[in-house]
Amino acid sequence: MKHIKFRQYLLIFLFLGLLFFPMLNKSNFLLKDSENTENREPAPKPELTMKNLDPFPLQYEKFYNDHFSLRQRLMKSYYDLNLLVYHKTPIPDQVVLGKNNWLFLGGDEVDVYTGKNRFSSEELNTLKKELEYRQNYLAKQGIKFYFVIAPVKATVYGENMPENIIKLHEESGGKQLVHYLNQNSTVTCIDLYPIMKRYKQSGLLYFKNDNHWTKRGAFIGAMQIVKTIQYDFPTLNILSLDSMRINSTITTTGNLTAMLSKTKLFVDTIIELTPKNGFCTNEIQKVGYPVVKGFPYPWEYEMVREQKDTTLPKLLLISDSFGGNLFPYISEPFSRSVKIFDSWQYKLNEEIVKAEKPDVVVLIVLESNIRNMLKYLSLK
Repeated sequence: MKHIKFRQYLLIFLFLGLLFFPMLNKSNFLLKDSENTENREPAPKPELTMKNLDPFPLQYEKFYNDHFSLRQRLMKSYYDLNLLVYHKTPIPDQVVLGKNNWLFLGGDEVDVYTGKNRFSSEELNTLKKELEYRQNYLAKQGIKFYFVIAPVKATVYGENMPENIIKLHEESGGKQLVHYLNQNSTVTCIDLYPIMKRYKQSGLLYFKNDNHWTKRGAFIGAMQIVKTIQYDFPTLNILSLDSMRINSTITTTGNLTAMLSKTKLFVDTIIELTPKNGFCTNEIQKVGYPVVKGFPYPWEYEMVREQKDTTLPKLLLISDSFGGNLFPYISEPFSRSVKIFDSWQYKLNEEIVKAEKPDVVVLIVLESNIRNMLKYLSLK
């Protein structure tokens, strides 16, 4: 009972601090923050005009709340207090605190883990037809098509999920789709879950403070994809972990800790993997394909890598953010590789296919984003 009261008093004290710090700021007692630690842009200062008389008070309130001194530090203190005292995040629908100080992205990724996001029979059939349409479209041009499902972190490291998050179904929507395609379609579907499960004891495959895979996890995924493609292109070379130089550094950063006001409470490891003999491919200038309107990371939309051996096949990779760490490794066996991050739409991108004339098209979809494909169908 004493512990509960103590925690309540701490939260009350912090709440009072949030109330009175703005008043102290008016007297210029406090310095302004040096950085914004929330995962959004601060509200801009509004202009008072005849056209915005009605919304001006609310706009100014938002501006003031975002810019008064030490607000970011107070937010960070509030988040840290919740994490230390209650062992939970103040935004559990966005970030989940698991066992052994593992952080997980909430929402769709938790739904994947619990099995809540499973597909209906109609959705499975629609996805099958869409993938078969792409396979046939590309086959007419002599291009091989491979569909890859990248598992979410929670399915690979489910033992670190909190006990209060209960599985509704053992088979996630991603696994459900893999089984359906294997039984009902000729589309080559590469499920990376088994290989991740096999290698996770030998090194960190996903960040603890981020929902993405590490470069080690990306490398293992890339080589599993190349291994499958090798059945159709026997000359492709598969790199081994033994051929890689591995370095690691300690960090407290990650997209999940950023969402928790850049808390420094969680330690993670950044893993660097580089071939001992150097990369065969080099990143070159982008072609400049039109970026999807509204895409928040336009600098990540397109990447191109090439090597000197022009006799090797060419690759077009359509992916999401998981393609970033994977791209340098999967491009190694190819003469030219182009990666397109098309704002989570996972389209066929016919114009880029026509321009690049690849031998191989690989579509990588994060397990929690598969349903996005139903929004952007090539087959109407």
